Amino acid sequence: MARYVYHNQNPDSRRISDCVTRAVSFASGIPYEEIRTKLYHTAKLLNCEKLCVCCYRHLLDDVMKYQRMDCDGLDVGQFADKHPYGTYLVRMGGHISTIVDGVVYDIFDCRSEVVTDAWKVI
Repeated sequence: MARYVYHNQNPDSRRISDCVTRAVSFASGIPYEEIRTKLYHTAKLLNCEKLCVCCYRHLLDDVMKYQRMDCDGLDVGQFADKHPYGTYLVRMGGHISTIVDGVVYDIFDCRSEVVTDAWKVI
C-alpha cells in the first residue's frame, strides 16, 4: 500500500486553501511564490478564479506541458501503487496532491479519495 507523508509546502507552514500552489510547487521544484504568481496571471488571462480547475489545468497542460495520465477510476493510494516511480500531480474532488515515487505528500492523508485528473511531472 502507498505510503503517506505529511508535507506542507506553504513557506509559513500555514494550513490554508492553497493546495494547488503547494502541490505544483513541490512537484515542479519551482518556488511557492513563483507558482502563486503563475496561477494569478493564468487566472487573469482566463478570467477565472486561480483555484478553479479550468485555470490550473491550463497552467499544467498548456504552460508547463505536463503529461495527462489515465486515472482508471483509481483512488490516490491505488494510483500511487500503480506508479511507483516518478512525480505526479493528482486531483480529486476539490483538492490536488503530489505523489513522488509512490509516496503521497500532502497536509492530510488523501489516499482513499478518487482521482479525477492526473499529470506526470517527471
